[in-house]
Amino acid sequence: MISILLWSLVVVGVLALLLASGLTYRALRQRRIAKAFAIQTSNGINESRFITIGGIEQWIQIRGEDRSNPILLVLHGGPGLSYAAFTPTFRSWEASFTVVQWDQRGAGKTYSRNGKAGSGEMTIERMVQDGIAVTEYVLNHLNLRQLILFAHSWGTILGVSMVERRADLFSAYVGAGQVVDMGTSEVISYNLALEQARGQRNVKALKALKAIGQPPYQDAKTWLVKQRSMLSIAPRPASGRGLPNLISSALFSPEYSLKDAFALFGGFLFSPAELFQQMMAYDARQLGTMFKTPIFFFQGEADIQTPTGPVEAYFAAIQAPKKELLLLKGEGHTAVLTLPDIFLKELIGRVRPVAFE
Repeated sequence: MISILLWSLVVVGVLALLLASGLTYRALRQRRIAKAFAIQTSNGINESRFITIGGIEQWIQIRGEDRSNPILLVLHGGPGLSYAAFTPTFRSWEASFTVVQWDQRGAGKTYSRNGKAGSGEMTIERMVQDGIAVTEYVLNHLNLRQLILFAHSWGTILGVSMVERRADLFSAYVGAGQVVDMGTSEVISYNLALEQARGQRNVKALKALKAIGQPPYQDAKTWLVKQRSMLSIAPRPASGRGLPNLISSALFSPEYSLKDAFALFGGFLFSPAELFQQMMAYDARQLGTMFKTPIFFFQGEADIQTPTGPVEAYFAAIQAPKKELLLLKGEGHTAVLTLPDIFLKELIGRVRPVAFE
């Protein structure tokens, strides 16, 4: 009996030591990252806070080396996948832009603060209104008239509506992995995924894709099987660069508590389920194709999640004061995360001048 008690105490002690060591290591890593990516310029800005938007508290982060630079508001993908944890990935952008990360309802620190019950109305319309309110807050806070809206993947669903509705707030719109017509794109995407799986002889992905069959799907759970399969077979980026590690990015982000880190993944399960039917019915063309804001699409040529064909057709139909389509040869859906410096070069050369016109 004494022996069992002693062994139990030893096991508990070892586990407590490992936990304490892990937490200490995490705190050290967080401090190192915060120091390495600190904004140290005299006219810089580094702020983060919760603001009340649409009846709930939502989190924003504002970072940049020069307050006189154009503002770039990032609409993250998912739905439910905050990009604030990838702040080190976008660090180089902060020399030329004041970068604003916003955790949408159902994502990141906003989801951590509110949870499922407190997330309120989970609809595209509500989140478009949220995005406009965030834009107005940032512009008022920084005393500027317009900002550049940068949207990726799911974020483009919100972004197109935002610039169509309130062109006065935006000097330019940049869509990466632009969503056009989910019904059409999902079928093309599935067939491209099958082709990739066969070409790579990826038995696991091929089996999973055949098991769920061709879209449309009845629920987000089935759709996420397709999405996960596509990640495993997506064409290797021409640059050879991989995605930043989401787990370590969340665990060691200086802005994230452990609760926030777990919520980052929880939001990525919660939000697709809540928004699935609306997302699958989405068609950007229903908003019309005439815009008062300059429109830029930065598209991975080898994107199998938001296929390039529908994006090119949609772009051709758009009428705007200025429009440009940049195809990134050999790159896929997540090129913005694997090639942030290439995106920065194009943002500086193509988009930034528009903000000063």
